Amino acid sequence: MISLDIESWALTRAHHIVLNEGLNLAKAAQDLDRKRSRMLVYELQKVIAAAILEAHAANARSNGSQAVQGT
Repeated sequence: MISLDIESWALTRAHHIVLNEGLNLAKAAQDLDRKRSRMLVYELQKVIAAAILEAHAANARSNGSQAVQGT
């Protein structure tokens, strides 16, 4: 089961990503600006990858602290 802290973090992070990068990408696509759209897709990929790595690192830290507390 996902803890409330992780779920809240994920929702906040997703909201931030969609508001910033997603909105910019939608505007570029609406303007038919292919070059800017490609650049923004790359930026969106980087932001999503960074969020996944951040979540993984936080999960690893959380699991490590639980293992220490359990011993």
